[in-house]
Amino acid sequence: RPMLVVQGANDPRVLQVESDELVEAIRRNDVYVEYVLFPDEGHGFLRKANRIKASEAYLNFLENHLN
Repeated sequence: RPMLVVQGANDPRVLQVESDELVEAIRRNDVYVEYVLFPDEGHGFLRKANRIKASEAYLNFLENHLN
């Protein structure tokens, strides 16, 4: 199944390296994964523009992969 990963690069709870490794492992198994990384966010998105971009990523992903 396809997967969407949305990550804040400064997240102290879910480290970016963990998401990087997850995405790499998924791709090695020939599974589609979309990775959206916010370099200026932590755990939860505080900036309005980033919240909008994340919401758009969720919607686009669901529109493209739900049948």
